Amino acid sequence: MMNSSNGNSIGLHRLEIKNLEPDAVNILLVGVIIGKKKPKIFQRESTRAVWNFTLRDSPQHYINVAMWAPPEQVFQANDRFKTGDVVELLNPQVQLRQMGDRSELFHPMVTSPFKLSMSEKSAIVNHPGNSFYLKLLRYPTKPTAAFFPLQDIQNSGRALSGFFVDVLGAVRGLGPIRTVTTKNDETIQVREIEVFDHTCPSLRITLWEPDLIHRSDAWKPRYTILFLTDLTVDWSSFGRAYVAKATGRTIVTENPISKEAESLIDYVKNAPIETFDIVERLLTSLPSNTATQEVVNVKQLQERINACVDNEEHQGNRSFSVFLFAFVSHLDLDGLSQTLIVKCVRCKTAMKGAKCENTGCPSVFENEDTTESEVTFDVKVMLSDHTGTLTNCRLSGQAAETVLGCSAAAFHLMSDDQKCDLKWRYLMERCKIRIAVLFMTSQYPTLSILNVSLADGLEVAKKLAVL
Repeated sequence: MMNSSNGNSIGLHRLEIKNLEPDAVNILLVGVIIGKKKPKIFQRESTRAVWNFTLRDSPQHYINVAMWAPPEQVFQANDRFKTGDVVELLNPQVQLRQMGDRSELFHPMVTSPFKLSMSEKSAIVNHPGNSFYLKLLRYPTKPTAAFFPLQDIQNSGRALSGFFVDVLGAVRGLGPIRTVTTKNDETIQVREIEVFDHTCPSLRITLWEPDLIHRSDAWKPRYTILFLTDLTVDWSSFGRAYVAKATGRTIVTENPISKEAESLIDYVKNAPIETFDIVERLLTSLPSNTATQEVVNVKQLQERINACVDNEEHQGNRSFSVFLFAFVSHLDLDGLSQTLIVKCVRCKTAMKGAKCENTGCPSVFENEDTTESEVTFDVKVMLSDHTGTLTNCRLSGQAAETVLGCSAAAFHLMSDDQKCDLKWRYLMERCKIRIAVLFMTSQYPTLSILNVSLADGLEVAKKLAVL
């Protein structure tokens, strides 16, 4: 296999992807790698390996390439070249794609009617002068206007089974890189990322390709926009939500150039990505207090939650609010339980010290010595009646300030005796409680208390009589 373009490129004809013709020989192409897959080994008459990648040389034109050679040479090339490298392909073979060929299902969709095959008689080398080609990395390979809103995936996940979907989302979080063993006893690494958009706070996407996993290290929550093509959608029994997976067809464009991406960038600047901020945002979309008067007991509420969790067909728009007449059986305002959260004003991430630790926060980029913060309520509450107990309700944000009659900052300055007096306003008292059940594409919903007031005995008697 050729090692460099110096000398070896003499006699080669430089072409662009748009000018390729069947069986063209002695050609040289220059482009940027926009996606690649790990090599595979095949045992035939001799041991061979193949490395597949996708090359682009203009906003309109890109082509799939397969390098076939002995395993050592193929793996060396794969290790040397990565997505984002500008390269020269020397003496590749031009072949007409067979559109009905099943193999097309496993490679990215491209604009060229041809594909390139490389052998020991071909070469791939670095190309000097990269500025023009690097700009192509931000051009999506498919129209971004055709992406699936994340809420539509949660609503219609079952109907999408067996189809490919394109997703435009902002990075919300990066999971750890895990090592797993496949059914074929192959050890591989995987990583889950979370993205969000205008319509939905989270969609989990699994990355399998080493190239994508390596690239994801540079993605920053809230600040990286991704356009991911040809994902598959599956139901996660563990997460009780629909999740997406990257495939052999997937091309990931970082911070794509498009109107839809610009709109998403404007949205995510101030969009909530921490759970407690998402809760606050979701609460504003629920019906007002006067519009929802349904009264249930604890058992009925739990049964309704379980029905929502188990229903795969209606994973979106499941959030609702109801009233309970229940005793506040746990409200630890003056003990060891957490009651307050300190958040960064800039990115709304919870802080443990004087500086924000979110690497994507503007305060980190600007190297601020201290981070401006704000304090908010986050109180765990238990509610009980004659049918059971809800053990993990949250009283937070503005609702907590209204119920407790003080701001989070004022509460922070109270003495233990004052906090104790505040607690006993409601503890072990029968109360009328409006509670929101918020599904955020996770296994279990968040139970957020919207309002608490001491119950009127006459109203309790009327309402409980029909329960």
